[in-house]
Amino acid sequence: MLLTGVDSHLAGVPNIPEMLAPQQRKHANYQGVLGDDVVTVATLLEDAGYHTYMAGKWHLGMEPHKRPSRRGFQRTMAMMDSGADNWEQRPYLALYDQANWFADGERFTLPEDFYSSRFFVDSMIEFIDSNLQDDKPFFAYLPFMAVHSPVQAPQKYIDRYMDFYNSGWDTLRQQRKERAEALGIVPENTPMVLMETTDDWDALSDDDKRYQAKRMAVYAGMIEAMDFHIGRLIEFLKQRGQYDNTIFIFTSDNGSEASGPTEPRAFPKRLVPENLGYNLDYDNLGLKGSYSTIGPSFASASASPLAYYKFYAGEGGMRVPLIITGKPIDSEQSLTRAFAWATSYR
Repeated sequence: MLLTGVDSHLAGVPNIPEMLAPQQRKHANYQGVLGDDVVTVATLLEDAGYHTYMAGKWHLGMEPHKRPSRRGFQRTMAMMDSGADNWEQRPYLALYDQANWFADGERFTLPEDFYSSRFFVDSMIEFIDSNLQDDKPFFAYLPFMAVHSPVQAPQKYIDRYMDFYNSGWDTLRQQRKERAEALGIVPENTPMVLMETTDDWDALSDDDKRYQAKRMAVYAGMIEAMDFHIGRLIEFLKQRGQYDNTIFIFTSDNGSEASGPTEPRAFPKRLVPENLGYNLDYDNLGLKGSYSTIGPSFASASASPLAYYKFYAGEGGMRVPLIITGKPIDSEQSLTRAFAWATSYR
C-alpha cells in the first residue's frame, strides 16, 4: 500500500506468499506478490525525472518482472524473502533453501563483512552518490531488516544496554507509559491493561532474568545500530549539499515482534533454530550464529502503553511511529493528532 497507494487486496498482497490459504491461491490477485496492474511511486517519480533507488527488504515477488528493478527502481539491493540473517547469507526459516539476495535484478553474493543495516546504507550512499552530478532529484526507499527476527546486533551496541533491562518487563512497560505521557504522545493517566501473555518476572530464576534482559539488550542494540547508520546517510547528504533539499519519512509496518518463546532455551523451543545451525547461548546472543528474539513479555513492554503487538488487532500491533521531517517543511516541530492510515497484509 505504501508503494502503490492501492489497498493490499487490490495490489495483489492480501497475505504473504508463505502463508496463503488454498482459497486465496485460487484468485489471480491473491498470490502474495505485487500485482502487474498497479504502479509504484518509484515508477511515477522516475517518469517525472527522479532517480529512484531501493536498498532493503522487498518480499513482493521474486520472478524477473516482479523484482524492484522492474517496478520503477533504477538501482536496487534487495532481500527478496520475508527476512534473513543479518550477519551472513543464510535463511532464518526452514521455508527457504537459501537467502535470496538480488542486486539490480540479478542474484548477489553478500560480502564477508556484511551486517544488514550498515550494508543497506552503504548501498544507498553508493546509489545516490553515483548520480549527484546531473542535479536530478532522487527518491530513496530504505526498508531495513531491523528489528525483524532474528534479532542481531554488533557487540558494541549490545554492550550499551547490558544491565539496562534487569528490572524486567513490568517496570519497563510502566516507564514507557510514563515517558509517553511526559512527551504528550498519550494523555496523562492513560489506562494500561495487564497483558495475559506477560509472564511473572519475579517468578524467574536469577539466571533466566539475566538471559531475558540480554535478549532485550540485543533488541535495543539492533535499533541503535540502525539509527547510527541512518545518521551516516544524513551526514552524507549534508556533506554533498543534499540535506536541505530532502524530506525524510520514517515509519514501521507493525508493532513490536512477539515471536519467540518466553523460555527459548527449553529443549522443544531450541529445535527449530538449532536445526538451522543457530545457537541460543548467552555469551553469543545477537552475534553471528545466534538466533535471538524478545518474546511476548518484552514485546508488550516495547509497545507500552498500547495493548498487544504484531499479529494482533490491538493498537500495540497496529499503531506505529510516523515521522516526517526535513528543511523543505515549513512548519515547526509538532505532534499532530491527524489520522494517518495504511493497511499491512500482516
